[in-house]
Amino acid sequence: MNTLSIRWRLTLWYGMSLVVALGGFCLLILVLARHQSLAHTDAALQEELQELVLEVQLAHSMPDLDTQLHARFFQHDVYDFRVLDGAEKLVFVSAGLIEHSNSFSGSDAVPSPSPSFETSAIEGYGDSRVASIFVTGELGEFIVQAMTPLRHYYAEIHSLQAIMLILLPFALAVASVGGYVMAGRALAPVKQIATVANSITIDRLDRRIEIVNPNDEIGRLASTLNSLIARLENAVTEIQRFTADASHELRTPLAALRSEAESALRSRRSPEEYEQTLTVVVEEAARLGRLTDQLLNLSRLDAGTIHYDYECVRLDALLLDVTEQLNPLAEQRGVAMRISEVQPCEIQGDDIRLSQTFFNILENALKYTAAEGHVEIRCCVSGGSAVVEVQDTGIGIPAEQLPHVFDRFFRGDPSRNCTVGGTGLGLSIARAAVLAHGGTIEICSQPSAGTTVTIRLPDVTATSDDLDSGQLLTAPCAPGSTTGDSA
Repeated sequence: MNTLSIRWRLTLWYGMSLVVALGGFCLLILVLARHQSLAHTDAALQEELQELVLEVQLAHSMPDLDTQLHARFFQHDVYDFRVLDGAEKLVFVSAGLIEHSNSFSGSDAVPSPSPSFETSAIEGYGDSRVASIFVTGELGEFIVQAMTPLRHYYAEIHSLQAIMLILLPFALAVASVGGYVMAGRALAPVKQIATVANSITIDRLDRRIEIVNPNDEIGRLASTLNSLIARLENAVTEIQRFTADASHELRTPLAALRSEAESALRSRRSPEEYEQTLTVVVEEAARLGRLTDQLLNLSRLDAGTIHYDYECVRLDALLLDVTEQLNPLAEQRGVAMRISEVQPCEIQGDDIRLSQTFFNILENALKYTAAEGHVEIRCCVSGGSAVVEVQDTGIGIPAEQLPHVFDRFFRGDPSRNCTVGGTGLGLSIARAAVLAHGGTIEICSQPSAGTTVTIRLPDVTATSDDLDSGQLLTAPCAPGSTTGDSA
């Protein structure tokens, strides 16, 4: 059956269910009809039997009894009668039983004052329904019997069976055809879904399946497929945008490298000019290398191939190491960088990924904070999590840009970013690392009022030994916080 279409399978299941239901219904009707017909026959027999019993009880002599019985019961439509005395000697027999009286042995039931009913087979007479009763009268004891052939009863039952045998296949055929048509109509949207799905290509992801009835199963299936197509369209759009942005970012340092090299080869220069050209080449090559590393890192994140080595990490010590690495940049930009309120604690994490995360966030804060500004780092344990805050006095982030700061290659105002560099990938990598550690990262910012980045990392353990924190690291800076991210 698995090789058949859903339409045919539904039709066959419907047909088989209908056969079982109609078969059971017909069987029940036959049983009830047999019972009702037999009950009606017994009721009629009992009435005839009571009349015969009355004559037996009122008779004063045997000749009188014989005369009355012959007058009333010798010829009597479809009913026949017998009367036997206490010794079971035949006293009276109706016309229909004269020829069969010798083949009819009588009732096997024990004589009783109450009527008893049974079905007997009389040779030459056929199956009959026999009602018997034990009667005591003025002339003694008698066994009185009334009977009727069951051929009419059987004829009714056979007629009913014949009607059912004719109507049952007809009803099954009509129902099967109707079921096939209705199954086709019910599954028509599936065909339409398949048609639309087959027409969707990488260039036509804007197509959607029409939902006729959103409340039935097929409507919910179409809605689910539309959601899937929408997610696929968003993913493809993101990939296309990412590819375009990556191509643009790679082309910029390559163009600078080529331009400097061609300029140096165009004419002979002094050693100082060659040194200046090589310096630019090295800077652009370093920028290109950082961008390539970040693109490789993101591709591994998307593929799920990055392996995290979780171990016990002193978070306060890690923050101190990162600030020491960025101290030259802070001095260069004239920004004061302070570590304050750092509570010693340990977490289970990847030391390298966490260092990269805080490096990117602090580097952004330094790049987008103007000279004479400051960047402050705080760390505390709250609710079973380590809470790290990086607060700067930079240019801040407009409200409309806040939802996009974690998007890849997003760098806020291009006119400002051209002076500070960066690729727009640092915060994306940072967020991925924080999420991989089961934590959260949030950014609160206002233009010209600075930015605060809050990172929460779970499974923290506070320690008692303190590091040399609270120190003041000074230097200047330029534009503000996490609108951009590190290169």
